[in-house]
Amino acid sequence: MGVRSRSKSKRRRRATTLTTGASTGGGGADLISDLSDELLVRILELLPKARDAVRTAALSRRWRGLWTRVPSLRFVSHPRGRRDFGNPISPCQFAAFVDRTLALRATQKEPPLAHLAISFDIFEFEQEEEEDLDVPLYIQATQRWIHHAIQHGVRSLVFTLDLPWPADEEGGDDDNNYYVGNPVITLDDLISSANLETMHLDFNHATLRLPSTAVFASLADLSIENIEIEDDSGVQHLTRLVSSACCPRLRKLRLVEVVFPMEETFLIDAGALLELSMEVIDELQFLELKTPSLRVLHMDGCYELEALTVSASSLEDLVLLTQQHTSLRIDVVDGHLSSVQRLKIRLWSDGQLFGDNNNDAGIQLLNCCTSTRCLQVSLNGPERDIDVDDIIKGRVPQLPHVTSLTIHVERSGRCSNNGAAIASLLSQCNNIRYLSLKFCYGASIAEVRRVFSHWKSHELSLAYLQEVEFIKLLGTDDELQLVQFILTRASGIQKVAVSFDPKYWLKDSEDGFKLIPLLAGGSWTPCNDAYLSYKWTRCV
Repeated sequence: MGVRSRSKSKRRRRATTLTTGASTGGGGADLISDLSDELLVRILELLPKARDAVRTAALSRRWRGLWTRVPSLRFVSHPRGRRDFGNPISPCQFAAFVDRTLALRATQKEPPLAHLAISFDIFEFEQEEEEDLDVPLYIQATQRWIHHAIQHGVRSLVFTLDLPWPADEEGGDDDNNYYVGNPVITLDDLISSANLETMHLDFNHATLRLPSTAVFASLADLSIENIEIEDDSGVQHLTRLVSSACCPRLRKLRLVEVVFPMEETFLIDAGALLELSMEVIDELQFLELKTPSLRVLHMDGCYELEALTVSASSLEDLVLLTQQHTSLRIDVVDGHLSSVQRLKIRLWSDGQLFGDNNNDAGIQLLNCCTSTRCLQVSLNGPERDIDVDDIIKGRVPQLPHVTSLTIHVERSGRCSNNGAAIASLLSQCNNIRYLSLKFCYGASIAEVRRVFSHWKSHELSLAYLQEVEFIKLLGTDDELQLVQFILTRASGIQKVAVSFDPKYWLKDSEDGFKLIPLLAGGSWTPCNDAYLSYKWTRCV
């Protein structure tokens, strides 16, 4: 006990010597504060949170302002972030704090910021404090900070602005009368930058006016979210921004929840672009891609897209999920997409509402992507109580290179032909090694009737199938007959995984794995997870 106490005392004396110098009195030197600015800034870089770096300013005058010299600055106005610094501050106080910090950093002889991130969440201020918000003032601050970042050579800029909902144009809402219509964020006068490598802009409820002359020679990663493109020349400015002439090194482009003017053609002419993602795009009707280096193209939620022209001979990973009410015309400049290895499409098992031409785009891609090895199909069934013909049978080409097939039944009504559609796909994929079937029912278990009709007429050869997953089953008779239909045609099966939808617990039935056909040479193992799940593995 005594030895342990002496050890603690010794450690305390060593700590005192480190902070106050050799003298044990109160007037010794502060050795940490005597370190060079470069070392102190490096210490601040290693702190886990930005608030810890800010708080060091209270240690002594020596530490004041040092935290602004770190290579990465991140400002968050969200209430949770504001509580880190004590009393809540208003949006105006937050804006003033950012202004002072950036101005102080600009006066210091430091290398340009490697990373600047600002999250200005006005919506949260509105929710918590219900104060009268000066939205135009915050728009000006947004523009000022982005201009500052470009002018001072920031390499990575991430900016998020979350505004309250705009008021009704015919007088406004008494609970939300801050401004009318979308505010306009003007960036058309940005100067060129040779340093900027990453720029992510997220402007909720705002119209964006893009740069008209600036060139970003080093920009490799560009993301634009939650904005509306202005009507006049906005599409032309966006076309210019993403072009090789403006951004010759652009490798990754992401557009999310962007509203385009109607009847405008959006051209992406980017020779170095490797990845393109477009999600929830409104009112864009015509898209043209001249992207010879493109490897990844993901498009989901391009609701009004009518024509897509593609020149992307290096494409390897393609996701194109069309909408049921859209008949998309695809023009592949090279005539094929033979380099595509991973393909994800949407097919429809119901043609009565909009006709079977809804599958034209998906079927065309199956014909163009002749070397696809990994195929994912989102299969949508009808929501109505009808029984429809199999509109997929006879249209799917032979897919001899597909070794991995995933079918996700996204929507299934009371009666549909999903079983026939699944069988149509399986009959054209004779070399698959892996199969995953995932179901998402839109009806209760009592309402699901004949959801897998007409599949028995299909001939299947699954001699190479080794691993299969059945996800979120309900345990209906037709469903389990389809499972048996598949498994009995897979003589080389090694692994089977089965999980049941939570609705299955509403049935008074046996454990799920007992409903699955018995397989020889292996055993079922229950899994401890959120679903009623089991795995079967062949014994070695």
